[in-house]
Amino acid sequence: MYSLLQPRLDVLIFEIVFPLMCFNDNDQKLWDEDPHEYVRKGYDIIEDLYSPRTASLDFVSELIRKRGKENLHKFIQFIVEIFKRYDEAPAEYKPYRQKDGSLLAIGALCDKLKRTEPYKSELERMLVQHVFPEFSSPVGHLRAKAAWVAGQYAHINFSDQNNFRKALQCVVSGLRDLELPVRVDSVFALRSFVEACRDLNEIRPILPQLLDEFFKLMNEVENEDLVFTLETIVDKFGEEMAPYALGLCQNLAAAFWRCMNTAEADDETDDPGALAAVGCLRAISTILESVSKLPHLFVQVEPTLLPIMRKMLTTDGQGTLPL
Repeated sequence: MYSLLQPRLDVLIFEIVFPLMCFNDNDQKLWDEDPHEYVRKGYDIIEDLYSPRTASLDFVSELIRKRGKENLHKFIQFIVEIFKRYDEAPAEYKPYRQKDGSLLAIGALCDKLKRTEPYKSELERMLVQHVFPEFSSPVGHLRAKAAWVAGQYAHINFSDQNNFRKALQCVVSGLRDLELPVRVDSVFALRSFVEACRDLNEIRPILPQLLDEFFKLMNEVENEDLVFTLETIVDKFGEEMAPYALGLCQNLAAAFWRCMNTAEADDETDDPGALAAVGCLRAISTILESVSKLPHLFVQVEPTLLPIMRKMLTTDGQGTLPL
């Protein structure tokens, strides 16, 4: 099969497959008119099964995995040329959508690039030169993509920790972006930065603000992955979360009841509200474990959590959640 494809492979990759990776008119319409649906589709596994964009990424990833020697360098050079054209063009002529597709491709190939020279040694420079500037882009989907790509590469060994700090600060700033998809991608990227952070003093002073922004977003979006970020923060800080335990449990309990109402109304086993409700329960469990040596806190959270326990441990809760 490969021998049949090879003579036309460049046309297939660069003229057919790559354009499918790029932000398009339908994306822009949905972004503008229904950002909540844009976010839902972007993080829906079922949607991925029918997505031409996901199929194009899978094709390139598999091609490079199986035939990397012939194709990886060629594909990266194509991406670099787009970056170059973007940097050299005046603002009104910049290929914003091609830049978006290029960043998506770079993020999708992160595992390969992290372990393959000479790309491995150039990743930090690539991030600083071509990704981090998009945190301040006037184009919302590029700000979102910058956050996502930064999260994909948060675990690399930064030779200059100031670059890590700058990216972390930009991701945190993204939590207050005016555009909902940017805020959501920033929360997901934050999880990777919290995991990779060697010095928690980078995050500790802004922890209250982070939690505030996080719960504002949870009030807007029902998504299980949002809770993963909170769990990561709780795991990382352990007993230091004690001053926030009551507020966290109250906010998660409120989110749980909202998600339950959505799940019961939709009556679908794969409903995102049900999955998000399970995530809330898991996060509450993580919080309780982190303060297990501080039993006085359990008295404070008891009134908030008992109604949830009553719901889930009686016949009322049977079959409600995919536990």
